[in-house]
Amino acid sequence: MASFIIRRLIALIPVMCIVLVIVFSLVRLIPGDPAVTLLGPGATQAQIDALRAQLDLDQPVVFQFLHYVGGLLQGDFGLSLKTGLPVAQEIVLRLPATIELSVFAVMVAVIFGIPIGVLSAIRPNSLFDHITRVVSLVGVSMPAFLLALILQLVFGTYLGWLPVSGRMSSFITAEHITGFAILDGLLSGDLAATWSAVQHLILPTAVLAAFLAATLGRFVRNTMLDVMGEDFIRTARAKGLRRADVVLNHGLRNSLLPAITVIGLKFAEMLGGAILTETIFAWPGIGRYMFEAIKNRDYPVIQGTTLVFALLFVITSIIVDVLYGVLDPRVRKKMK
Repeated sequence: MASFIIRRLIALIPVMCIVLVIVFSLVRLIPGDPAVTLLGPGATQAQIDALRAQLDLDQPVVFQFLHYVGGLLQGDFGLSLKTGLPVAQEIVLRLPATIELSVFAVMVAVIFGIPIGVLSAIRPNSLFDHITRVVSLVGVSMPAFLLALILQLVFGTYLGWLPVSGRMSSFITAEHITGFAILDGLLSGDLAATWSAVQHLILPTAVLAAFLAATLGRFVRNTMLDVMGEDFIRTARAKGLRRADVVLNHGLRNSLLPAITVIGLKFAEMLGGAILTETIFAWPGIGRYMFEAIKNRDYPVIQGTTLVFALLFVITSIIVDVLYGVLDPRVRKKMK
């Protein structure tokens, strides 16, 4: 197992090099000039040229690439063209918010998605199965931005139960310990900050979890239906095992292996693809940071956040592969 992990980590190096070249090239193909965007429409050509020289944008692309790679090897992601702050520092500051949101969304999706899939599989074509299939289809089909607007309108505007934006009430000054708002509130004993963080987390979590729960429910249902028709399930029933043991210990256990792949890949997508949700809910995560960078053509921020997204995606894939080996002895044997 250890050798497998080491091989995957070594294979990560060429992958990240390819991602770096692609991202650096694509960012330069974005229409527009960052100097013009930063200075505004009233800037003179002399001011634009001076800013381009200051930011090294007048240098050849190859020189800019080598200069950027040299900085990366020293842990330097460059400075934001918009704020002038170190990109690495800004990413570290915002990453806990994105991780916190993604982790809670996956937890909610697993808690609801897997039981619904199992119950639908053991009662196929029942009323419950028909209802959950329709709800799952709606959950998969509905755009995230539309669901977000509906939830904001109902629970934020009409009912007034939940805040529609932000990560914490502006009237609360929370102590910064780990960067995770709920955990910081608990560690500092500030129940008001903890409750405010939970309230602000509910709506964006619901939006992200809805699609994954619907996908997971449909996936587990279909996989369970296939598994429950296998010979080893009939053998388990013939041995007189209880129905719950057959379903949970034999059917669900074998159905969860492919489901882990879905959960892992969707979690990785959330870490890098929660841009829309974070923007709608003004969530101060790395996705919203990247969205603002794209609007401002902030090259160092776009490159830095994209590299972090790619790294998180690859690391999550490795973790999923390791979990496969832990749960399935056949896969574990191949890893050796």
